[in-house]
Amino acid sequence: MVDEEDVNVKTRKPRQVSITRSNCKACIREKVNKEGQFEVVAHVIQHNHELTKPQWHYLHRSERKMTEEKVVTMKSSGLTTMDTYNYMATEAGGEQNIGHSVVDHLNFCSRLRMEQIEAGDAQTLVNILSQEQSEDPNFFFRVKFDKEGRICNICWRDSMILEDYRIYGDVLVFDTTYRTNKYNLICAPFVGINNHWHNCMFACAFIGDETTDSFVWLLQTFFKAMEDRKPTSIFTDQDQAMVNSILEVIPNTRHRLCIWHLEKNAITRFGALKKDKEFKFAFNQWLKMCVTEQEFEAKWQAMLQKYELTEHSWYKRVYELKDKWCPALCRDFFSAGILSSQRSESTNHAIGFRASKATTLTEFYTIFKKTTNRWRSTEKYDEFTCRKSIAFTSLPLSGMLKHAVQVFTLSLFRNFEEEFGYSMATTVQMLGSNEECLLYQVTLEDKP
Repeated sequence: MVDEEDVNVKTRKPRQVSITRSNCKACIREKVNKEGQFEVVAHVIQHNHELTKPQWHYLHRSERKMTEEKVVTMKSSGLTTMDTYNYMATEAGGEQNIGHSVVDHLNFCSRLRMEQIEAGDAQTLVNILSQEQSEDPNFFFRVKFDKEGRICNICWRDSMILEDYRIYGDVLVFDTTYRTNKYNLICAPFVGINNHWHNCMFACAFIGDETTDSFVWLLQTFFKAMEDRKPTSIFTDQDQAMVNSILEVIPNTRHRLCIWHLEKNAITRFGALKKDKEFKFAFNQWLKMCVTEQEFEAKWQAMLQKYELTEHSWYKRVYELKDKWCPALCRDFFSAGILSSQRSESTNHAIGFRASKATTLTEFYTIFKKTTNRWRSTEKYDEFTCRKSIAFTSLPLSGMLKHAVQVFTLSLFRNFEEEFGYSMATTVQMLGSNEECLLYQVTLEDKP
């Protein structure tokens, strides 16, 4: 099926982009005179904006030229997208001499991949999805075609997924880091957390590139499939196009970053500190173990000073984004525990579909169904276990714990029991009060 919004693009909200035009009058105009020579007829020197620095000239659209034949040749020989870009940069004596930006390169290679998709494979997948819909009227899928009539985006979910989303759709994990298929397309699963604190599938999609337009289409399609119900919070990686699409489609949803992705990216930024166990421990404590904002700031300053990271741009950037990932600063909304590193890592590892670079689209759909069915079998077992057994606790069954045993699943009770145990090691001091509230200070032992 082709979504009507794909055809009638006028109904789409305008994309939020930075303003780059300043109505500058600077120009030079020429004409050919009677002698057949160029003659300057107007020359305005004054600009109304700051001029681009020489080292940035190559980033202007007018300066960017794609050597398409060379890219096609290298890709056909088996080189990855970034290998081809790095080779061209080395050959040209630097990125500024290639003639196009890394974004141009990635987008061209994405279009090249779309051209290489076997028509039979794509059509077979569409036929399978159509058959699923004929057998299950609530099965949903949408396909988007490019100008040449090739499939560029596709998204689907079954009827059981819709039921799960109605119950557990408050928190959404949206990941686009999977490219394990024959055409190197971006696989984008939508995942949630059920009442046993295990993963549940909400939808899956293939997209041809990581542009804002593709993400906008995908998010709009997903929420159309989910009766337009928006989540309380959504967790993604740091992709800027993703950020732009979320602001456009679900501006009222809390957007947060997965700690797992931050930790994974951080390892590549450690440099000479990669083998320093003390630094890795300090970074891990700062990233995941801070309980209060004061503790977070203190550990940040101590780490910067001890390891001389004050001027390191990546650490500055991560710190600036602290409101989007730091557990100590994100306690004012429901996150289903995704902000914890344990839960974030578990979700990302579990989604790792067992596919390879040779996997076709139809083969991947089979893998997706097996993964979804396996998760559903796990949920059935969890339900069975909860109904036939009662959680055991070594703590005295007080009124609160007794109630928790009755209402929580076994997995969530273990989490609650751990937090309840921590509460036994706290001191509570009243700091003040007014007509509207009472202010208390709760302190954990060994954490002033």
